Amino acid sequence: MLTAVVFLLVLTVSVVVHELAHYLNARMVGVPVRAFSVGMGPVLLRKRWRGTEWRLSLLPLGGYVDLKGLAPEQAEDGTLRYPDEGFMQKSFLQKTWVLVGGVIANFILAVLLLATVMTVEPNTAVRSLITGEVPSESGTVFQEVLPGTPAEALGIEPGDRVLSFNGVADPSRSEVQRLTRTATSLEIVLERGGERLTVRSDWPPPDAGDPPRLGVTLAPVEISPLPPLSFPEAAWRSASFFVRIVPESVAGFARGFGQTFAGQRSAEIVGPVGIVGIAGEAARGGLVAVLTFAGLINFSLALFNALPIPGLDGGRILLAAVVALRGKPFKPGQEEFVNFLGLAFLVLFVVLISFGEVGDLFRR
Repeated sequence: MLTAVVFLLVLTVSVVVHELAHYLNARMVGVPVRAFSVGMGPVLLRKRWRGTEWRLSLLPLGGYVDLKGLAPEQAEDGTLRYPDEGFMQKSFLQKTWVLVGGVIANFILAVLLLATVMTVEPNTAVRSLITGEVPSESGTVFQEVLPGTPAEALGIEPGDRVLSFNGVADPSRSEVQRLTRTATSLEIVLERGGERLTVRSDWPPPDAGDPPRLGVTLAPVEISPLPPLSFPEAAWRSASFFVRIVPESVAGFARGFGQTFAGQRSAEIVGPVGIVGIAGEAARGGLVAVLTFAGLINFSLALFNALPIPGLDGGRILLAAVVALRGKPFKPGQEEFVNFLGLAFLVLFVVLISFGEVGDLFRR
């Protein structure tokens, strides 16, 4: 139940923000907006305000905006015509501004959500992914030197920090233990009281045991948290990260399309079943995990809608560019047919992914 709530809430908010940006940009350039709906399907409530019918619909699956002139209408003589006012009568730049609004809004929301996560929880894996920073560890420190052991003979003292062990810089606890068992000689660079010193020895000595032991206990690892980020800095880091991964993300979409239509399961594309599963993990992880999930969903929506595929915002911008270059519009119905083909392609794509994901569930 919680999984469904998180999935529907994130989906609806993300899509409504996307459509609201279309609405605002359309109003800015004078495109009449006939309706704006939160939810899909049968209308439960409606209210007319500022020339737009605002609706609350039954199914919490996003929402939609109805722009006048986006599609042709049937005239009295039965022919299809675009209205004398509306979207199709606007310039290329005005059309682009209306269409790109949703992409920009989802991108901004993604940035704000992940910036919030990094501000509230500075040491999350999200920050490490975005900034490359990781909490620093105290390194390997000798906590105790046992009497009568090789470590005591070498002059090692409690509190010595290991800078290098047989050439391995800043070794982990497990590396120190492994090298102690396998080495044929020892060269340990230590830090003691701010000074560096080096101890060397043939290894293992007769009293080292089998397997050989140095004769020390290691101090627990202390992790130093990352310094907090201000919200503006976190937002800048998030935006920069998203911009950096756009080329690889687009390439991943392209590979995913090709693999899916070739009958292969793509590890780079997640369909509805997979997204619901991720929503469930986020719901169990708490508020920070849900905000992270919502941020990544919004980035994915922004990137996906920007693709130049008919039916998507990017595809509509591409068709608007073609009209601008031709110097004349398509005949009524032609652009809608191209968009229909694009949407049919996307529906088939989603169906194929879903079949693969459902098949994976049964094979587990």
